[in-house]
Amino acid sequence: MPTAVLAILLVLLGGLLTACSDDTGGEADEPSPAATTSETPAEPPTLAAAYTSTSVEGHDLVAGTEIELAFEDDVMSVSAGCNTLFGTYELTESTLAWAGEPASTMIGCDPELAEQDQWLAEIFSTGLTAQTDDEETLTLTGDGVTIELASAAATSLDGVLGRTWTGIATISDGTTSRLPVRTRRPTLSVRGDGLARLFTGCTSGRTTVRVDGSSLAFANTRVMRGSCTGPAGETHRAVLALLDGPSDHAELRDHLLIVTKDGRGLVFEIS
Repeated sequence: MPTAVLAILLVLLGGLLTACSDDTGGEADEPSPAATTSETPAEPPTLAAAYTSTSVEGHDLVAGTEIELAFEDDVMSVSAGCNTLFGTYELTESTLAWAGEPASTMIGCDPELAEQDQWLAEIFSTGLTAQTDDEETLTLTGDGVTIELASAAATSLDGVLGRTWTGIATISDGTTSRLPVRTRRPTLSVRGDGLARLFTGCTSGRTTVRVDGSSLAFANTRVMRGSCTGPAGETHRAVLALLDGPSDHAELRDHLLIVTKDGRGLVFEIS
């Protein structure tokens, strides 16, 4: 065979061998299966409206006190014998925590109760693992502490009558904000029959309050004319918007009252 023809045949044969080695039909070239699969995130537990502690391990509560926990829309309130801490919260998978820095009522406490309030603020800021078998029981664990709680009935709203309410925070679209500093607090001094003297944080007036199941109905609200501008004007408008007809919901927890309407509301301290 001539040398030129032999060279051509060798080139063609080399191409065929290369094509066979690149064939993807063999088992060696099959893609390997994924080593891991993603897991579906756990659903957060369903919570009742309010709980009271039945036992606490890993921390000694002040004698005669218990932890009270309540949920109203996006607001969580926590108390244990003195002030009430409150603010928006997050329940992500199984972790319950404040969504930001909580606000607090401003009652003067004995030193040991003030320390207990600080401890509560810290553990809920860090976050606790929440587990429920049903809505009747709640177990919170974290930071070496285990808190067992049982669901509790909401306090009757009849307790708002015959007392003075002092506004301490506003609620807007699930966010709780303390009232502006250097402004006067709005107040409602409510008689037992529901007639109330009103101060909006800017001007005075009157209104009537009626308990209607889980809401409060306001009527006949009248205020004196005045120039309400700046932060005081914002508080004034928030109060008047709330005191216009029935609220969507209201909840009284110890000395803390939360009233909401149309996605907005006020938090009051009751004295």
